[in-house]
Amino acid sequence: MSTTGQGFVRPSMGTRNVLVPAWSRRGALAGISLITRSKPAALAAQWALYGAVAAFGPRAVPGPRVAWEPPGGRERWEALRARVGTFDDLALYERPQASRTGLAAVLLRAGRPTGFLKLREEPGELDREERALSAFPEGRAEGFRVPRVLDRGETAGWHWMVIEAMPPRPARPVRGVELEPLLGDLQRRLKDVLPRTAEIPPHWVPMHGDLTAWNLRRCGPGLPWLIDWEDAAWAPPGADVVYYEATRVAVFGKPSSPDAGRGHAEAAEFWLKRVALRSDGDHDAPLKARLSEVLRSMNPHGRP
Repeated sequence: MSTTGQGFVRPSMGTRNVLVPAWSRRGALAGISLITRSKPAALAAQWALYGAVAAFGPRAVPGPRVAWEPPGGRERWEALRARVGTFDDLALYERPQASRTGLAAVLLRAGRPTGFLKLREEPGELDREERALSAFPEGRAEGFRVPRVLDRGETAGWHWMVIEAMPPRPARPVRGVELEPLLGDLQRRLKDVLPRTAEIPPHWVPMHGDLTAWNLRRCGPGLPWLIDWEDAAWAPPGADVVYYEATRVAVFGKPSSPDAGRGHAEAAEFWLKRVALRSDGDHDAPLKARLSEVLRSMNPHGRP
């Protein structure tokens, strides 16, 4: 089965960057699961839509029907299909930021996930993620699990990686997470796989690099999933805690505790500089502004 030119539905929910198969109930359920919702009301709406699709199929998905053509054209896509060879259907996740290229997809066979494909024009992000995930060969650690790498390659000018797919159901942020033991194990493992150049300050420690409530998610029973390791690197102590709490305040309006994320001025300054480099033309520019404001409040004197 060729997936190019097939009909998809673009659900009228969230950032509208997910394409749901219009011909498959299981495929549509996998697509609805790709929508990233974090606030309680939004999660409830996602679960309601998931239930409607389970009962009535893809026709229950609100939104325009669209025909998808892969970037680079049909010939390149078919070359990739021939190389990956693990799917007969897919649900698509387009990167919501216009400044970021590439896409991702849940690969399906007979309606069941076989992997999660990440497709990029350049290898850097995938190199970093593959390296970070290699620190967790069993796919789990202290308090969380990670997707295992299933395959990696370069085909028709695309760099790609297939990782383990999360279960096809809506996932929610972890409530009351204890970051200290989680980050302790994360740092112990990453220090053995992250390259350390002479330019890196000696007191810096490994970080996940995108630790947010929407990347640490519970998806059914068992340990929560920690995903999106493309920015794993060395950073000032407290960088992951600061970013987790800053994004939490920017999105939910309050930290996990009154002093959470405080006392790491160097890390706050580190993130303030990184956030400033993000595009002002993306859909999440308002989040960038709120996040910068929160980070400045974490380092009121503006010095490390």
